[in-house]
Amino acid sequence: MNYPACFPRMFHPSLYQGRRRPKKYFEGWYYKHVDPTGKHIYSIIFGVSYSKDSHSFIQVIEGTQGATDYIRFPLDAFSYDRKQLRVSIGENTITQDSISLNLDGQKFKLSGEIFYRNISVFPQKVLAPGIMGWYTFAPFMECYHGVVSMNHQLHGKLKINGQSLDFTGGKGYIEKDWGKSMPSDWIWLQCNHFKQSDNASMMISIARIPWLTGHFPGFLSFIKIGEKVYRFATYNRSKISKLEVRTDSVHMQLVNKKYILEVDVERKISGDLKAPVHGDMSRKIAESLDAKLQVKLSQTAGKVLFESEGEHAGLEIVEDVAKYIQ
Repeated sequence: MNYPACFPRMFHPSLYQGRRRPKKYFEGWYYKHVDPTGKHIYSIIFGVSYSKDSHSFIQVIEGTQGATDYIRFPLDAFSYDRKQLRVSIGENTITQDSISLNLDGQKFKLSGEIFYRNISVFPQKVLAPGIMGWYTFAPFMECYHGVVSMNHQLHGKLKINGQSLDFTGGKGYIEKDWGKSMPSDWIWLQCNHFKQSDNASMMISIARIPWLTGHFPGFLSFIKIGEKVYRFATYNRSKISKLEVRTDSVHMQLVNKKYILEVDVERKISGDLKAPVHGDMSRKIAESLDAKLQVKLSQTAGKVLFESEGEHAGLEIVEDVAKYIQ
């Protein structure tokens, strides 16, 4: 379901969600690129921070070595289109189907353009316009999350530190976050490189969520196999039946009335990224882009629907959300 542009912005999670000059607010778009060889993995984050140190920024993380860069821009270098996903920071622009870069950072100099084909848009429902389900409408959430593209093909080249890299034939993924702060504790996992399927994709986010005067361990996730998207989330009464977290690995099992999702993931090299606290980009977290995993989706009756190894996965393990899981 595609909502008309006249619908409130919450029905269009990919668009800029902030007011003109919000206070203690952040918003960021996460674009992941993996070339067809799997040897070159780059995630680019466009963002804006409204805080005591207001500015716009672009973060770069390289997946095989874990090198990162944070490039600051003035606040007025940030601009956006109200009717479609089009965000610019200086000479750099993202849309739903492309990224254009002319970036001069301390560690990375990037220029070029990559186009996205066969974008797999997350399915929308009237009471669940995005991955957050009905929580999309809660006015006091600390952080909101959106999935823009579950999977797509890449076409184009980037010149990175003087080397021309062709991403044509590779894969990409797009998501975003906005609000005041990221959660205090969370696990985030994303993969769309599976050996048993070329178009399968998954994302899992488990976090300690502030709610009214307390907190609760909430989660949202999807796994796409073929044209079918399976959702496991707090809002549809799914449960976390197992969660075992070690320094560089996670074992989890999510269940609902019909399905069981089991995942074992191992983190490899990670790099440091900045994350928001009350809009201020002052927190440091670690993200891996080369994690490997095993995933199995089964019916509760026992029939296995999908089982595969995954690679080039994104993984963040921040603090200890497992201690809040009963």
